[in-house]
Amino acid sequence: MAGKSEKEVIGNYELSKAGLLTRREVLTMGAVAAAGALVSPAFAAAGNNAAPAASGGDPYVAKDFSGLQGKLDGLSSSQIEQHLKLYKGYIGKANELRSKLKDVELASANATYSAVREMLVEQSFAVNGVIYHEFYFGNLGGKGGEPAGDLKSAIEERWGSIAKFNDFLKAAGKSVRGWVVIGYNTRGGFIDSFGLDTHNIGSPANFVPLLVLDVYEHAYMVDYGIDRAKYLDAFMKNVDWDVVSKRFNITRKHPTGLDATI
Repeated sequence: MAGKSEKEVIGNYELSKAGLLTRREVLTMGAVAAAGALVSPAFAAAGNNAAPAASGGDPYVAKDFSGLQGKLDGLSSSQIEQHLKLYKGYIGKANELRSKLKDVELASANATYSAVREMLVEQSFAVNGVIYHEFYFGNLGGKGGEPAGDLKSAIEERWGSIAKFNDFLKAAGKSVRGWVVIGYNTRGGFIDSFGLDTHNIGSPANFVPLLVLDVYEHAYMVDYGIDRAKYLDAFMKNVDWDVVSKRFNITRKHPTGLDATI
């Protein structure tokens, strides 16, 4: 794929793996990287857009989302604190896996079991986990309500109305086990939606996340136990539609993927 290699900060990992990363080299346009880094003003001043690690240091550095604690309607400071601990664990695992892959033993490479296979698969889990978590935290901190402008028009074109979209998003949140991702399909040039049961299974290519919803139990159990429906209501009240709209406006003007470059 043609294009300039950029560093994009986005995402998180899973508790069972005890870690995740935060910066990933991807072949994408610089403008799309900027769209992914967009976050709510609630914590934008807290240094969450950290620069890449210096050469020789860890490539994945956790962004600072602590400004969300105590600022969200229906999501407690404790809930966010525990979620951020998970995220920082993923950062550590991503760095660890990237480092170990430099010198992994290759002679025993095998598709049933080998060190290189396991590290490659788990690195994809860690990287996507970091990325999706950073999109998720980044689109929190707003006042909910409805999107406006071109984003609203695009959602209405896809779902018919904002009310129908809201119903769809909540139903999707009840249906999948990990992530609901509303994003821009660069292959078709329209807003699309996907559900993932885990970070690295079902993650679509040529698709830029715009609004990310975490429905793993760790995202809500401190506050709501197993009552996911109440958590989904709380999530909707805290979406920062300005951030989502900025992601949309940047991404559709600078799509990434083979279809955009050849």
